[in-house]
Amino acid sequence: MKLINYNRPFPASYRFFDDNQQAERRSHPPVNISESEDRFYLEMLAPGRRKDLFTVDLYDGILEISYTSEKTGDEATPSYLREEFSLQDFSRRFKLNDTVINDESIVAEYTDGVLRLTLPKREEAVKTTRQIAVA
Repeated sequence: MKLINYNRPFPASYRFFDDNQQAERRSHPPVNISESEDRFYLEMLAPGRRKDLFTVDLYDGILEISYTSEKTGDEATPSYLREEFSLQDFSRRFKLNDTVINDESIVAEYTDGVLRLTLPKREEAVKTTRQIAVA
């Protein structure tokens, strides 16, 4: 059998096709971020977690979401015949613009395996539309 070198068909700037990036992405829960007129929404997929073990901190314009499982003695760890998944601890950080986000009104809730954060915008950051009369 002859081994064939794999030549990447894309330049280095297209690293999202790289297998290493995929492996790195798997170690953190995936996140969806959307925006409405007056707020941002952040949804993090983290099924099978306990909501009391999530920590959501905001400091110096950095929003940090972390999960740390309770570590009890070795007797709590089952001896698996086959183990294909584990609920690893994680930490994700997001840089927020404090002139846009009203950090006093951030709300987080965890339901159906999805952590949802609502980040309201400051009144001065909400884009308003005004009608201009044509003379």
